[in-house]
Amino acid sequence: MPIKAVIFDLDGTITQPYFDFDAIRAEIGLPKDGGPVLEAMERMTAQERQRAQEILHYHEDKALAASELNPGARETLLALRARGIRIGVLTRNRKQNAQAIADKHDLPFDAVIGREDGPVKPDAFGVRHLCRHFDVHPSETLLVGDYLYDLQCAQAAGAIGVLIANHPQASRFAEEADFQITQLDELLAIVDEKAQIASDHFRDGGTHA
Repeated sequence: MPIKAVIFDLDGTITQPYFDFDAIRAEIGLPKDGGPVLEAMERMTAQERQRAQEILHYHEDKALAASELNPGARETLLALRARGIRIGVLTRNRKQNAQAIADKHDLPFDAVIGREDGPVKPDAFGVRHLCRHFDVHPSETLLVGDYLYDLQCAQAAGAIGVLIANHPQASRFAEEADFQITQLDELLAIVDEKAQIASDHFRDGGTHA
């Protein structure tokens, strides 16, 4: 089945890794092993959550200002666009920050889902929402990310999970990925291979009809 859409994580995938979540947890007052920040914030009082949000927004704004693209990011997005493939971004960051990254680096995003839009990764919500928006099936969609939640999200939605192995813990969850790459431009080979397989299948079907 050919690929019709590619959904990207943002930090560490399109942009170079920036966030030090251990430092953010410490500043908020969470233990180092306190788990994901967003989920921890859900258990806070309203006052605690407000302070935590302010800290998180500060670090997200710093990340935006300092953002640099991963090698081949823009070229890969343009090559996908040239192939007629829809491009989505699914991030646990704020939607406005993802759109600001697109503006800053002139990136062709077709749609963005941020944390304010619904349940965050690893929930399947974002993939399913983007697939409906693009009018594609999850099985025709690659979800590309650098962390376990991206792969779990792909599995939950029925999409194809692609791990960009630039996270320090990548080897711990590589087995959850359908494909593994080291640079974004390697996605193009996956897309082209699946297109060729679909073309060969169609041609063989036509021969036997």
